[in-house]
Amino acid sequence: MNLIRSCRGQLLLTLFLFLAILVMPFQNYMERDFTSADMNYPEESIGVVGTDGGLLSVPDGAGNLMLNSNDFYFKAGTYQVVFFVSSPSAGNTVEVYDPLYLNEDNTSGRVLAEAEVIPGEESVSVTFTTEEYLSCIQFRVQTDSALTFTGIHLQSDPGLYNDPYICAGLVLLGSALLFLYRSRRKIRPEILLLLSFAAVWSSLPLCFPWLLKGHDMYFHYGRLFNLSRDLFSESFPVRIHPGIFKGFGYMGPVFYAETFLYPFALLIRMGMSPLGCYKLLFLCVNFATAGVSYYAFSRLCRSRRLGVITSFFYMLASYRLLNLYTRAALGEVLAAIFLPLLILGMYQLFYGDSRRWITAVIAFTGLFQSHMISTELSLGFCALFGLISIRRLKDRKRLVHLLIAAGATILLNLWAIIPILDLIRYPLQVNGDTRALTGYALYALQLFDPSYNYTAADALGPSTTTGEMPYSLGVLLLAGSLLFISLCFRKNQKLPRRHRQLGGWCLALGGLSVYASSVYFPWDIIQRVEILNRLAGAIQFAFRFLPFATVFLCVTSAIAVYNLFKDRSLRKLLFLGCAFFLVWSSGTYFGNFSNEAEHLMDWDTQMDHVNDTDNLYLVTDDGAYYSYRRLLAQDVTFNVSEGVTLSQVSKNGTEASFTYEKADGTGETYVEAPLNYYPYYHVTDENGNELATDITELLRLRITLPEASSGTVTIHFEIPAIWRAGDIISLLTLAGLAALAVLSCRKRKEA
Repeated sequence: MNLIRSCRGQLLLTLFLFLAILVMPFQNYMERDFTSADMNYPEESIGVVGTDGGLLSVPDGAGNLMLNSNDFYFKAGTYQVVFFVSSPSAGNTVEVYDPLYLNEDNTSGRVLAEAEVIPGEESVSVTFTTEEYLSCIQFRVQTDSALTFTGIHLQSDPGLYNDPYICAGLVLLGSALLFLYRSRRKIRPEILLLLSFAAVWSSLPLCFPWLLKGHDMYFHYGRLFNLSRDLFSESFPVRIHPGIFKGFGYMGPVFYAETFLYPFALLIRMGMSPLGCYKLLFLCVNFATAGVSYYAFSRLCRSRRLGVITSFFYMLASYRLLNLYTRAALGEVLAAIFLPLLILGMYQLFYGDSRRWITAVIAFTGLFQSHMISTELSLGFCALFGLISIRRLKDRKRLVHLLIAAGATILLNLWAIIPILDLIRYPLQVNGDTRALTGYALYALQLFDPSYNYTAADALGPSTTTGEMPYSLGVLLLAGSLLFISLCFRKNQKLPRRHRQLGGWCLALGGLSVYASSVYFPWDIIQRVEILNRLAGAIQFAFRFLPFATVFLCVTSAIAVYNLFKDRSLRKLLFLGCAFFLVWSSGTYFGNFSNEAEHLMDWDTQMDHVNDTDNLYLVTDDGAYYSYRRLLAQDVTFNVSEGVTLSQVSKNGTEASFTYEKADGTGETYVEAPLNYYPYYHVTDENGNELATDITELLRLRITLPEASSGTVTIHFEIPAIWRAGDIISLLTLAGLAALAVLSCRKRKEA
């Protein structure tokens, strides 16, 4: 009863949020209009088709002419379409068309719905249903006589999305978990409120009914949706997204881990909108950052007050927010959740209780499953820290715990490490993506610029800083670092020894991070050495060191703010002043960004970007040039060499088959499948014989046909056995670590 009384505020807030979400205005369907600007027609018809007044006018005598829209993607459901067309004569039709459907005769496309344009009528209505999880749709108008096209109105049936019910359920679940935690451990309400405020305030740009465009948003949005599409595929974990590149497939998940996206992909499967789920993902990132950073900093500093100050600074740090919204670098902001935990883990291994080596394991695993480049940089910092502190390893127990932590981390992540090492042997596009870091290094003013100008701009590289995005670490971290230095030389009221050492370490590492991000670091000299160029060039941008500078300088600044005054009331007043400044500066950034950024999508256009991706993880023809534009424009049919005909063609994800026949007198023949080349495709004939494969100029899978004049060929994607072995080892390691954690808890309770 006492627990319920102490959690009364939480329960009332939960009830309020639950009811507010359920009664909030919500559109559970999609509705949009297409204008004449969304329609295309043949180049030879330019000048024939009239375009005045926002209308498309096809004159009589123009012959058989087709107006077609761009490709749009739709979720499974039923849709009503109204074509606003009129014609004085018969012979014209409207169609809803699926251009990516592969027919058995190796042709592409099928009509989902069609209707004739009735002379004298102003519109034509059709209804179509898509049963596939995701369908590509074109709207077409076939003309045979004079016709005027005004636009298209589309609306889905209700029940397409269930966001309010899912969000209300998640509020109850989150509150229940928090209540369970509070029943076992005491947490001060003011700390909970302060961190919750920081998380909610950090999420303000998500409050709009649209998504504000960030640099990498298209890529991560596509990752999330395609994971939801492949969540219940035969291969788990998902290592290839078969639907990307118009169904040609993409092995992005091997190199860009999607571990933390699985719960959100499941929510999309349960009926949540991709737009709403993406926003929820960012909201959860902010709350996770608040919780993990408070846990790590409070234990690192051995003070809850200092922990909450550091966590608040970290939550509203300028560059973390820039990474979150301007760059939309989901991988980096996920990795930033675990950077405070990594500092704690390394401290425990070398200076604290090394028996808590599991902290470092969790931190490194979280980093690796979030962002590989951040993991590589973290390894560099940890190696430097280890070399400086190597004398601490004279204690054999510390050395043993360090080796255990390293081994457990490798084994726990072996399921992801083995595929990377296996696939990296091939000439991937990313292998050639080595950049000169000096071109993306920063000037001193950029590092601590107090203004937030051009918040929606791009990283311009070596050309100019005019109109470039901001990179600022924030004035507060600069002032806090200078204050810490001055406190180190203060004669009276000296810093506590532990705070001085911890702040000094973080100031040195933070200063090194700032230096590495700047134009004053000798990246040009380093990258002249081939092996160092490969390592450094893979970082891509020198400003990738800024998240590390942020976390280190937040610790230093918080220690300075906490120790400036001994009086508690003065400490609180100083912290409130710093907090107010951070809220004001971050609010300034949010306001500028929301006014400057483009709207990438809104509720009715959220499916337009579900298949967006990059091309870094395509296997190339030994790095030879290929036309990315032509690659995207490829048809979804099989290409064949001269003298070969196909029948009984089928394709489902990464599985395909066809029957071929050769004309007399043909030599070596081949078939190019509508699949991007990866070495894990196995092709067999009807007798089970393996057929040779190769890569084409446009990176497709080419199959050399056997000598037989006819036969059936089957294509399937096969995960290597060594990958499955890694999966099993990682599962066993996870089970072992979980059992060890349970045993440790029991021992502590008994003690």
